[in-house]
Amino acid sequence: MRITAQKLRAKGACGDDIKVFEKRWPDGCNVTRKNCEIAFRKLEMNVEWATAYLLSASVFKDIEDAADDACDKCWESKGPDVDCVGHCNWNKVYIEAFYQAAKGKEAS
Repeated sequence: MRITAQKLRAKGACGDDIKVFEKRWPDGCNVTRKNCEIAFRKLEMNVEWATAYLLSASVFKDIEDAADDACDKCWESKGPDVDCVGHCNWNKVYIEAFYQAAKGKEAS
């Protein structure tokens, strides 16, 4: 899958994420594991948004379910007051699942 700032605008991405994306990838980029790590970890772009709006609804649902399972396991071991994004595999699940679903596909 190739992602461009134009595609992000068309899908309704927030202005801040579009600016960050455009600065890093002025000509767009292909979805690679490295680019996913840069976008969603280093640049802190919204992986949940990307999953919901750049992939199909059924793929998003599967990824959301897997991330929810990661949170449930975290809460069982650390308690319900823990911040899932910072303490469990929620973000990691989303990033890897986005990469796996997006590689070699066109954005919906």
